[in-house]
Amino acid sequence: MPHEVGGEVYFVKQKVDYLEAIASTATGGGCLEQANTYSILDAKGETAYTAFERSSCCCRCCCAPYHKFQLDIVEGKSDGKDKPAVLTMYHPFKCPACCPICIDYCRGEIIVYDGAVNAYEEDEEGEVLSTIKQPTCGGYLRPTLQAFDGAYSDDKEPAYTIKGPFCCIGGLCGECCCPPTFNILQAKGEDEKVLAEIKKDKPEGVGGAMKEAFSDADNFTINMPPGATSNVKSAIIASSLLIDYLFFESDGNIYCDLFAQNGPELKCVCCNLYCCGAIVPCYCALKANKSDD
Repeated sequence: MPHEVGGEVYFVKQKVDYLEAIASTATGGGCLEQANTYSILDAKGETAYTAFERSSCCCRCCCAPYHKFQLDIVEGKSDGKDKPAVLTMYHPFKCPACCPICIDYCRGEIIVYDGAVNAYEEDEEGEVLSTIKQPTCGGYLRPTLQAFDGAYSDDKEPAYTIKGPFCCIGGLCGECCCPPTFNILQAKGEDEKVLAEIKKDKPEGVGGAMKEAFSDADNFTINMPPGATSNVKSAIIASSLLIDYLFFESDGNIYCDLFAQNGPELKCVCCNLYCCGAIVPCYCALKANKSDD
């Protein structure tokens, strides 16, 4: 569907954690899963915001990316300790996605609060600006999110809908050759007008391809709707971060499976198939030779 998006542009860049990348490649698991850090850049390439994940080490290693976490959004470059958060984004614990995701406890969501809120400890409440949530069955064959103004309720209509590519998402081939685009559509009316878009960036050069292959660090480009308010911008940025956690946080695309049925294997995830909220990796494997001695 041809379209033009003419609003502000932001770039979301995830920091690469090399220790995590080495551990996940060597073991095929998240035994050293680290808290994520994102830089959010404006059109001039200057850091407008920095996002820091707050979560339990045990929960990350055992349950990522479905674990409970909070993202503190601070202005400019920061180490997360010298500035108060201007936005807080909270993701409650969710059950791993089954097929289909028909109950609320499996539907990924992120809640955006104004200012610094200790939502992770669940002992402080703040003003909810927006809620981003997967619909029942996750959009069927297209990964789908719905954005709601304020707190979510079952009888509330979404302000807009975010739809990804049909059926195939992620994987080494998909991310390096045909990186996915998530269109942000008006929720009302039969005409699905594209208001904005979130694009996963294609890796640049050999270094970018290596990062894509062996780590779960991802970059996105966000084209905002023309005249977007600060609340809309914060909701779309939150949507891009939720997209990363839901669809692109399953370690690198090349890893060692030490516990394969027929012995250790080197696996390459070529693409991921999407169906009703569940992601099914399609991979090729190189098996280790066994000696008869």
